[in-house]
Amino acid sequence: MARLNKSWKAETDGTALATELHTILEVSHRQAKGIIDAGMAKVNGEAVRTAGHRLKAGDELAVAFDPDTAYSAIPKPRKRGPGGEVEILWEDKHLIFVNKPAGLLTVPTERTHEACLADSITDLYRRRGFKRFHLYIAHRLDRFTSGVLVFAKTPEALNGLKNLFEEHHLNRIYKAILVGELPENAGTLTGKLVEHSKSLKMSVVQPKKGETKGAKLAITHYRVLERLPGYTVVEVRLETGRRNQIRVQFADRGFPVLGDQVYGQTSHLIDRQALHAELLGIRHPVTDESITVSAPIPKDMEVALKALRNLHRVERAEAGVKGEEGIYKPKITKGRKLARVDRAQRFSDKGADAPAEAKRERPDASQKPRTSFGRPRPSRPGEAEPKRAPRKPAEAGRPRVSGKPKK
Repeated sequence: MARLNKSWKAETDGTALATELHTILEVSHRQAKGIIDAGMAKVNGEAVRTAGHRLKAGDELAVAFDPDTAYSAIPKPRKRGPGGEVEILWEDKHLIFVNKPAGLLTVPTERTHEACLADSITDLYRRRGFKRFHLYIAHRLDRFTSGVLVFAKTPEALNGLKNLFEEHHLNRIYKAILVGELPENAGTLTGKLVEHSKSLKMSVVQPKKGETKGAKLAITHYRVLERLPGYTVVEVRLETGRRNQIRVQFADRGFPVLGDQVYGQTSHLIDRQALHAELLGIRHPVTDESITVSAPIPKDMEVALKALRNLHRVERAEAGVKGEEGIYKPKITKGRKLARVDRAQRFSDKGADAPAEAKRERPDASQKPRTSFGRPRPSRPGEAEPKRAPRKPAEAGRPRVSGKPKK
């Protein structure tokens, strides 16, 4: 091992130790951090293990290292994320559904060493005794969005999940608190979203003659669940799954999600966006069974709703309103009921493979039913003769005439 010893004095104030080693020793930043973590760099005779240690002009530096060895920085331990232990909602050998707490990243990032949900699940399985456990990412939730999230445990399940999400063959229901009072009770938001490279924020593309590069179609269905003073509680169903889709589209309409610091503004009611992935329904990518998993509304959103409802009661009391007068209650129309049935059938075990005789055809409204215009219907074999209606008695003063009239 050819060991290289080098010593010198720092010339300027405020230079980071890793930057100084990178410049003087002509090594990469990663190699410089590795040398520091290995304890081979000394400042004024003392070993320093902090890459960001600020030097002063005149500090004496000494480094002893092997130039042929590849040094790498020691990875920092990730912090434990909010929510404590992972809350598993449903799992088998192919999939795992978990309840993601708000404030926790879905996957790790290269820039930071923050805790993430994927690492928490991996650590959980290793504590269970799985030495070689692999977790595959199928989709993500925003950092400050809570709710149901599914991961794959096998490559086979991962491929199936990717197809489901790409083709939008799944049921995703969210609950959100919006700032402002929506004028309609239900509707659909349709538009194209594009990501800005500098800010990484999403925005709705305004219709133009030319097609915007990178713009992707986003479709969001919603219905009002509750109306509160200055706020609206909505249930949202995603048809497409773009990044920040719900937050961007509602903010573009002028009704941002409560507490959204990126597309709206902060709130004293909640310290993050009031958005929760309440339900996720899919067809199992391996077993083909129907799976619907839901997660209850988190405590912070319940607290915000309680505060808004109390404010509503105070306003009603001051106005002298009693009972349930003026309280909004969503109505389930016939069309919505049929839509629910159709959506349930897509995720049921019967589906399109149901026998043909079980599917009754609906009568065509354009075809009128046949009528006999008062004549009795001929009886079928084995069926009793239809009873004839009794004749009405003849009116007084008018004799009953039988037989043929005489000529």
